[in-house]
Amino acid sequence: MSERLNNQLIRLTLLLQLESRARQAPVKELPYVLVNETAELIPYRQAVLWQKDVARIEAVSGVVKPEQNSPYALWLTSVLKQIDRSENARQPASFTATDLAPELAKDWAEWLPEHGLWMPLFAPSGVRYVLALFREEAWNEAEIHLLSYLAEAYGHAFSLGEAASPSIPWQDRLRARRTQLIIGGLLLLALFFPIRQSVLAEAEVIPRQPHLVRAPLEGVVETFYVKPNEIVKVGQKLFSLDRAELRSRLEVASEKRDIAQTEYLQTTQQAMLDPTVKHELAGLKSKWQQESAEVDYVRTLLHRCDVNATMEGVTVFDDPNDWLGRPVTQGEKILAVSDPKSVELEIRLPMEDLIVLEAGDEVLFFSNITPHHPLEARLNYFSYRASPTPSDVMAYRLKATFAEKEELPRLGYHGTAKLYGTRRPFILWLLRKPIQTLRLWLTW
Repeated sequence: MSERLNNQLIRLTLLLQLESRARQAPVKELPYVLVNETAELIPYRQAVLWQKDVARIEAVSGVVKPEQNSPYALWLTSVLKQIDRSENARQPASFTATDLAPELAKDWAEWLPEHGLWMPLFAPSGVRYVLALFREEAWNEAEIHLLSYLAEAYGHAFSLGEAASPSIPWQDRLRARRTQLIIGGLLLLALFFPIRQSVLAEAEVIPRQPHLVRAPLEGVVETFYVKPNEIVKVGQKLFSLDRAELRSRLEVASEKRDIAQTEYLQTTQQAMLDPTVKHELAGLKSKWQQESAEVDYVRTLLHRCDVNATMEGVTVFDDPNDWLGRPVTQGEKILAVSDPKSVELEIRLPMEDLIVLEAGDEVLFFSNITPHHPLEARLNYFSYRASPTPSDVMAYRLKATFAEKEELPRLGYHGTAKLYGTRRPFILWLLRKPIQTLRLWLTW
């Protein structure tokens, strides 16, 4: 009798010690205490702490951190879910493989001992955790009754821990089914939410209506009198062509004219004495006039070798050293003179980034000089086919006009243009390039 009384006192002492240890344990260490130290009161082979609201195994005896995606954890989660749906799930109860569906019961012997015990951890806020114990011997009523007191203490300890730190980890919030459904619905709505398509492309400020200065005749560029981005006035000399060949041509033409004039005058004097030579006068005079016209024409060409500005503006061209000594053909573009207050934006849009664009669509220009102050423009030109850029990228040539309220940038400024297109569902914008790549694969 005294031995039985001593055993009861020992169990009561252990019960009180476990209750005290559970209440004093930190929230993060409490699951480990439950699954490992409960064996001091009632022996078992395996213990599992299961969190009901997120259907997750929180702790397993003898394991520091359970692997949620392991075959054992997946099978045991299905078992605990089925027990939780049973009628006896709201109170402590023993269970075996016979209480499970056949597809789950067939693997019981591989993973667990024969007898299991379902212990809900009651708390004022409800049952959030369940302690499941497993061993080879059957559970008797005295053990279940004793463990029920401990389960209430464990539930109270969890309540105290949650009151001290009420914040729930975001991982647990995401595992809640209702939260998952809400997040999934919001993501689904976001995928089909219409957004404005946009794309980035290289851009440059160019003259809007430049006056092109071309080579007046075929020759070699001899001298440049202006520099790039220089302001010129009407009549100011821009460049000149080499005159050496034309001077030689003028000397030859002048000599031919003088010879033709001399022959005509001599024949005129001779015709006064010999009437038979009068018929030659008309041909000689025509030849004299022809050579005189050639001299006048060459002189005109010499005068045209100097090219002057016909309008006031800024010169637009590259390094003049690239032109010096270079032969040019008549009508070849040498430079341009543009009004600095009349500029527009030229955009090179690569073929792979093409989106649906229309005239009047919004464009923002981020200059490399002032990227923090974008300038607003409107699309007004779109080339019908792509052409190679200096970097050998096939791109479409677009132009945009700056808004009237904007301060016009300087000619030659480079930067990045952001083009806004029509509205499309977000998922189409997100999968635009993968769809393009897939379409190329499917066409082979």
